[in-house]
Amino acid sequence: MHKSVSYIVVLLFSACIAACGSGSSNTTTTQVYSQPSHTLPSLPLPPNTRMGGTIQGTALDLSVTSNTVTTFAGSAGSAGWLDAIIGTNARFYHPTDITTNGVNFYVADYWNNAVRRVTPEGIVTTLVTGFNRPSSITTDGVNLYVTDSGSNTVRIIEIATNAVTIIGSTSSLAGSVDSANPADVRFFIPIGITTDGIDLYVTDSGNHTIRRINITTKAVTTFAGISRTSGATDGGQGVARLNRPGRITTDGVNLYLADFGNRAIRKIEILSGTVTTIAGSSTPGVAEKISQDNNGTADGIGTAARFFQPNGITTDGTYLYVTDTYQNTVRRVDKSSPYTVTTISGVAKAFSDPTLGIGGAVDSPGTPSFFSPIGITTDGISLFVADSENSTIRKISK
Repeated sequence: MHKSVSYIVVLLFSACIAACGSGSSNTTTTQVYSQPSHTLPSLPLPPNTRMGGTIQGTALDLSVTSNTVTTFAGSAGSAGWLDAIIGTNARFYHPTDITTNGVNFYVADYWNNAVRRVTPEGIVTTLVTGFNRPSSITTDGVNLYVTDSGSNTVRIIEIATNAVTIIGSTSSLAGSVDSANPADVRFFIPIGITTDGIDLYVTDSGNHTIRRINITTKAVTTFAGISRTSGATDGGQGVARLNRPGRITTDGVNLYLADFGNRAIRKIEILSGTVTTIAGSSTPGVAEKISQDNNGTADGIGTAARFFQPNGITTDGTYLYVTDTYQNTVRRVDKSSPYTVTTISGVAKAFSDPTLGIGGAVDSPGTPSFFSPIGITTDGISLFVADSENSTIRKISK
């Protein structure tokens, strides 16, 4: 079972490398750092603010001990491709991310190479097909923005017409090239994406960087990290280092990043590009070294807490919510100091008890379980999780 879960998670990184560009790689590096030219919003955001593909402004009423988990769409153990008017009759195949415009939900259906739409009533339809392993999705209400990791591109879908615009090589060439010309841009396994409504922020995982895309001009620049150089260093542009960054969210003032390879949550100031580690650490905890229990999943304060594979992330404006994928849990992080980390759903693994955290699909009133949860968003009331290995969308509510 451990091997199965590890394979699925690594799929978004190492397995994709073999498919991205199919050997026709472009190793050119042209890195241009940039800073925003627009005015940033004031925090806290007003209630019901759409930002970063989620609804912010009101803290979710979720307990750290007793939340209700239900299956919103899809059926555990029944992967496939089927639209349906009843959500649990629909079929997904390894969904990896979910976003909302406050009306509908949109899912990056990884192995179906499609973007699916789910209404609040659970009606599932296929919106656009023809992707190559779409990994992440966000929206500003007008467009959907998708990282198409297998083709090393970012795709823009106009919601009203389903028209698609591509940023990056139409031949799937990989690389690290900033440019004002979308066709000249190169990414290397873009994984996460978010938006503040003016710019897009993309985790270019294979390059260990965050890239910025101006929505109007489509110009692409580098925002954080050093291309082809992994690490865990905090600091400003040209100093900070990332390690296989996963998914990303924003409150319009800061970016919050699930830094997958560093097992940490990083904050990036939009105004300056300065990176700070706020929770987790690339250094294993003492308990992990001695007994292998906690296995990188210890709750706690800031950098004393431990994650194993933080992969998905969203915010309600007060808290961050993180999917710790290999641990099959959903964690909550206070968005302000001291950045307290707590587990709010799922059962973490423990090597001393192999029956714990092995992955499951149990809804409430039993002890809820997940199987490789990845993408996560909120409609301002509940959390919605792309439970990838179950091929379902799960809902966490009070």
